[in-house]
Amino acid sequence: MRKTAFNKRIVLLALKPSEGRGEPAEIARATVWADISDIGVTTKLTALSAGEEVSFSVIMWRAEYKGYTHAEYGGVRYKIVETGAAANPLHIKLLLKRG
Repeated sequence: MRKTAFNKRIVLLALKPSEGRGEPAEIARATVWADISDIGVTTKLTALSAGEEVSFSVIMWRAEYKGYTHAEYGGVRYKIVETGAAANPLHIKLLLKRG
């Protein structure tokens, strides 16, 4: 089994959609350590067939994920489009798309 090194910091956000054209309201924020990587071909094709364009995947501690909707990495905001199982049951995998 591959060891995962959580060596990058990512900010997780819970955003509530705004009424009208305003910015969404931030209701929760957490900075966590994670492993951030490009997605594989199978994941990319599966996402595209579902109408999503995934930018990259994040693996982090499952206990630190509390229903966040977005993430910020490198000064860019991403939407969490899917969560799923990782190789280690203590971890969670997030798929992010820009926007």
